[in-house]
Amino acid sequence: MKLKILLSPFIILKCLPALCQQQDTIQLFYKIGQKELSVANKAKLDSLNSLLIDTSKVYIFGFADYLGHRGPNYFLSKHRAETVKDYLLNLHGKNIFIADGKGQVNPATKNVSALGDPLNRRVDIIVTPSLKGNKKVNHPLKTAGPVLKKKDSVYKRINNLATLNVGESVSLKELTFLPGRHLLEPEAIPILKTLTAYLKTHKKLIIEIQGHVCCIPANQDGFDSDSQQNNLSLTRAKFVFDYLVSKGIKANRMRYKGLGGADPKVSPELTAEDQAQNRRVVIVLLHK
Repeated sequence: MKLKILLSPFIILKCLPALCQQQDTIQLFYKIGQKELSVANKAKLDSLNSLLIDTSKVYIFGFADYLGHRGPNYFLSKHRAETVKDYLLNLHGKNIFIADGKGQVNPATKNVSALGDPLNRRVDIIVTPSLKGNKKVNHPLKTAGPVLKKKDSVYKRINNLATLNVGESVSLKELTFLPGRHLLEPEAIPILKTLTAYLKTHKKLIIEIQGHVCCIPANQDGFDSDSQQNNLSLTRAKFVFDYLVSKGIKANRMRYKGLGGADPKVSPELTAEDQAQNRRVVIVLLHK
């Protein structure tokens, strides 16, 4: 298990070029007490150059693990974030970078190690794509499109909702959102249309909408560049709730919550598919 945790940053680095547009967060990892960028992390930042051309904002957040003391760890996290900002600013030239230190991340359990937590010695880089010439993305509730076809696996999962026992759930990892935001990708709208149609014909069902994000510790949530808060899993769940209400599903048949990184399906996240499994909306059956 320890070997997997130590290897995971390098696996993420390897798959980055093909995933930048899909990930909510791009991460750099550090050794104990390290402030400056390593050669590997500089290469990772260099690979972002083409992505930054069509970007409106980039949020950079530094973290430290629980080793040491809270005060110095805050300044360590801030130094990490500012160093990344300076490097990207020199690389790209546009002042689109916002950097901040978030301090130390406390251990999720009482079992601490002298080696600390390598996944929390990091910098998160959240890229917000420019939406110029794509206004439909800002108004996904108005996006046209049919419900899913019956042969689609998501359609089958949604249409089996009433057959579940109370407390069981359906995972909708295909319900994708814009990176770092709580707005749906246009191609995900048919999933919500299918869910809406099903709930309209099964009027006794009461559900809970749970938002989950990847790539963060269990006791944290992702940063939402729309709300400017660390509540991405919550705002994504609320988006689904608001959509369903807007389409005629009564609010008292639903509730929503954000679980951040607290309930991953796959841990540790070693591949892009692991991240996709954890970045999801879950529909829990509360009553039927």
